[in-house]
Amino acid sequence: MNSPETAAVDTNFLHTLSVLYVEDEEEVRTALTKFLRRRFHRVDVAENGSQGLELFRGDGYDVVVTDVKMPVMDGLEMARQIKFYREEVPVIVVTAYNETDYFLRAIEVGVDRYVKKPVDPNLLIEAIYKATQVRFQERELEISRQRILDTLTQTIAALSRAIEKRASYTDSHQKRVAQLAEAIAQEMGREKEQVLGIKLGALIHDIGFISVPAEILVKPGRLDPTEMAIIKTHAHEGGEILGDIDFPWPIATIIRQHHERWDGSGYPEGLKGEEITLEARIVAVADVVEAMSSHRPYRAALGIDAALAEIQANRGKLYDSAVVDCCLKVMEKNNRNFW
Repeated sequence: MNSPETAAVDTNFLHTLSVLYVEDEEEVRTALTKFLRRRFHRVDVAENGSQGLELFRGDGYDVVVTDVKMPVMDGLEMARQIKFYREEVPVIVVTAYNETDYFLRAIEVGVDRYVKKPVDPNLLIEAIYKATQVRFQERELEISRQRILDTLTQTIAALSRAIEKRASYTDSHQKRVAQLAEAIAQEMGREKEQVLGIKLGALIHDIGFISVPAEILVKPGRLDPTEMAIIKTHAHEGGEILGDIDFPWPIATIIRQHHERWDGSGYPEGLKGEEITLEARIVAVADVVEAMSSHRPYRAALGIDAALAEIQANRGKLYDSAVVDCCLKVMEKNNRNFW
């Protein structure tokens, strides 16, 4: 008879799992292997930790069940190495030993559950089910999270294309700024998630141009003061457009602050120093370098040398020194030919 706990086990789920079972005692191994093979999709067997590790490296498994004290390599050493290769794989130990050293090693290794000998097969099934359910749920959550990130990324890319409809040069500008901003953030050693946020923020940093009349965006020649004032509204307007969207990154802040300057001389709020978020400080430098390097309707390209001279001359004044230094390193690594 199944216990109330094991009665709730989803047997269909168990039939999808592959199990690595490691046990040196032949009689125990034979009996438990027969039991497991009736309940799981695949059960492979090893007689010691060394054999078990070799099998695991060859195929990988959804769950590992192992004895502890075995010749050649014990179960906890095997578990340690398995966790090093694939930390997410649940490891369940089956043991008759209760020594303190064993428990300390098991905690250090990251063993998920243990079952005492003599083994109650139903308790082992319950332990396997609970351990794998937790891991599979975590995997599903990560898959769902990645799908959401992919959707957000696609949405931002669509917004970037929408901006291109307003002024043809802005799309290539934003893409190039995003590439450079990403490289600067990586050079600065920022975390992967933050780098992605910087890249995506840069990809639509000029979304506020949607509110600017097209004739101003494509006007040849110098803009007059009124037209320049209208152009400057794009940072604030862009932040307003996306301000209510709960991105996992500070996208609206990047857009709003990418024209702020280290000494407070920027716009729209005149923020200075670390009042400006790091993400925006990175995009600001990438924006200046790309804009000066490229052609605009109102002027010819000034070139990469002029762009790098600008950020060097205003390092610590208009632009964050650390960001400038990393931008220069990125450019030097690419022989000043980044795009």
